[in-house]
Parts: sequence; C-alpha cells; structure tokens
Amino acid sequence: MGFIRLLSGGSGMKPLLLGLMFSAVSMLGVAESVDLNTATAAEIAKQLHGIGLAKAQKIIEYRQQFGPIDTPEELLVIKGIGEKTLEKNRSRMITRLIQPAGPRNPESGLDEGPSNH
Repeated sequence: MGFIRLLSGGSGMKPLLLGLMFSAVSMLGVAESVDLNTATAAEIAKQLHGIGLAKAQKIIEYRQQFGPIDTPEELLVIKGIGEKTLEKNRSRMITRLIQPAGPRNPESGLDEGPSNH
C-alpha cells in the first residue's frame, strides 16, 4: 500500500522512484549480446564487463589465428581472461555454437517449411 501511495503522489519520493525505475530500464539495454566472431574490439569492450580494448584486441587476434570462436570457454586461453570474467559475461556472448534464442513463432509450429501432409 505504501509503495502505491508513493507512486500516486503521496510523497516527494515520486520523482526519485521514477528516476530509479527509468535508470534500471536503461541499464537493461546496456547488457546487449556481442558476437565474438564478428564484433570489433570496441564493440566487445563496450558490451563485456572487465574486458577493455587491450583484452578485446586479444580476442580479435585469437579468432584471426585460430578461426571462429565456438564457445565462450575458448577465451580462457587469453591472458587476463579468467573464470570470473567469463561467468560475468557468459550470457552476453554469442559464439559459433552459442547463439541467442531466436524469436518464437507459435503460429507456424516447428516446421517453417511447406507442409508435407
């Protein structure tokens, strides 16, 4: 009840609460995924916590030397990227084998192609 009263103007806290809510929503937009096989060093550094331009450039050099990155665990061979950094960023990483979930289209069912019935 108190929270609803605060939002309905019962206190000078309304601007503060609204500001906090908008900040939280805008922070959600910052946590975008990054494709480690196509992103620039600047894009990687921007999206991954604890990865600056120098480490991001090492990721670029790794993929140039060894080919597409299959899984986030491959980054553990890069000096300065450890388990903690990997775990903080795993949900933001797109690799060859780890792709973001595609949009679901329940109306079309499992088979998007022509029906064979």
